[in-house]
Parts: sequence; C-alpha cells; structure tokens
Amino acid sequence: EKGDKKFMDGKHPYWSWGHVTASNIQTGEVTRLEQVKEVGEHRSQAHQPDTYDMYMTQAALHRLGKV
Repeated sequence: EKGDKKFMDGKHPYWSWGHVTASNIQTGEVTRLEQVKEVGEHRSQAHQPDTYDMYMTQAALHRLGKV
C-alpha cells in the first residue's frame, strides 16, 4: 500500500515480494528481478486459475513466441 494506491487481490491488498538480487560468486555477475504491475500487455495477477495454461505450458510458450 502506498497512500490510497493498492494492488488488490479480490477484497484484500495483495502482498508479495518486491525484488530479488541474486549473485553468482564464481563469475561476479549480479541479477536483479523486480515484480512490477505490468509489462506491455501483461499484467501482474494472483490466484487466477488460468495463468498456468496462459503462460507456462508448451502450447502457451509457442503462442507467445518463446519457443
């Protein structure tokens, strides 16, 4: 929550991780991930039963042009 701005999960605010930093101690590389509300046409969502079928199946990856 930030003032009156909230990301809602139904009738409750959605709480989750905000960012992750991962370090590879062998190569010295650092990767930073941030959870954002949307990227292009894709929006963050929670507790959506069709998310797996939309993004994580082989057919979805082909449809999204990732395979």
